[in-house]
Amino acid sequence: MPEYKLSYLPIRYLAEPARLIFHYAQEEFEDERLSFDEWEPIKQSSPFNTLPLLTINGHQQIGQSMTIFRYLAKQFGLDGGTDFEDAHINCVAEYFREMMEKARPFVRFWNRGIVEETVEKKDQDPEFPLVVQQLKLHLEPHIREYFPVIIKLLKESKSDYFADSGVTWVDFFISEYVDSLQNVAPELAEQYPELLEHSKIVHSIPQLQSYLESRKYTDW
Repeated sequence: MPEYKLSYLPIRYLAEPARLIFHYAQEEFEDERLSFDEWEPIKQSSPFNTLPLLTINGHQQIGQSMTIFRYLAKQFGLDGGTDFEDAHINCVAEYFREMMEKARPFVRFWNRGIVEETVEKKDQDPEFPLVVQQLKLHLEPHIREYFPVIIKLLKESKSDYFADSGVTWVDFFISEYVDSLQNVAPELAEQYPELLEHSKIVHSIPQLQSYLESRKYTDW
């Protein structure tokens, strides 16, 4: 059996779908969580200077999150049931990933306090605090643009998941982001009840319960 190590920061964000795949498949893996300070000195040794990083048998490495998800999905039967269905869920994932990239400045601000852009009002204005500025600049516009399309694709499925055949890695990918949105901007998340229900269904899968009940809480 292969030996797996998944290395990431002490948050969910880009690694949690892979963690959920492992737990769904009931496959053992080393879940390495590096602090931001620990990560900086070893960044240059990773294939793309990024995390997450999947190490297989101590030496083979995959260094991009979407590729990690697809690789693990193929290993554990969480890709599409047919070639066309696999292409379909990959389209859904790439569309969602496009939204995530546009909204990434907000995640960087939330997790590390990095501010890339502000508006004219003063940060200290209690009516318009910095967190609200960042949400309205970098998160909310993209949620409003992309989520209606994602919901339409979900409703077109013949199952409770994005694929007609049932749960795939894309469900873990999207539901984790929606879960985070509910943590940091509940008023915004509640405007998309279809995705909240999808997240609830995904996070109710029996194989995930032991992990979900024991994992440390993080906003993202």
